Amino acid sequence: MTTTQIPLTQLDTLQTILLSAHELAGKLAPDALTERVLRAFRRIPEPDRDIILTVIERDATWCRIAEQTASETGVSVRPNPHASLYLHIFSNTEPPSEPLRRDKEVIRFEIETFVRLLPLFFQEAVHAQWSAAARELADDIDDDLRGYVRRLAAEVLELIAQPDGQGAGAAR
Repeated sequence: MTTTQIPLTQLDTLQTILLSAHELAGKLAPDALTERVLRAFRRIPEPDRDIILTVIERDATWCRIAEQTASETGVSVRPNPHASLYLHIFSNTEPPSEPLRRDKEVIRFEIETFVRLLPLFFQEAVHAQWSAAARELADDIDDDLRGYVRRLAAEVLELIAQPDGQGAGAAR
């Protein structure tokens, strides 16, 4: 090997290393959404991060399950643009006298979502699962909660008995 070949070989090696590093950096460089997620995650209070990450992981798993079983169940999922990972906690202050507009919208959205899922509850395999889970839950509820369930069931029956959905309990 002559002395003129050594620099070319080292230069070729360096060029190969730099090209590989450039390709690897391109693969590892986060896209704009990943960078946005990281910025948002850094703004979340540190003690909350593990809980929030667990929620995100659970939803990611649920998305994959729904995606893989959609043809059998007819269920697909989409993100809820009104969702919140935080609950409103009122301490040392009086809670608002009326529900917040955001809360009203979220409640309506959740009720609409539940109503759209009702046909799913009556698919044979799903019905067996939810009714078994509901029986277990019913065994564990206290009398106060049992009273709320009865009241809700009565009010729903009253609402759907009216052709226009304006049962007597709707004005409450």
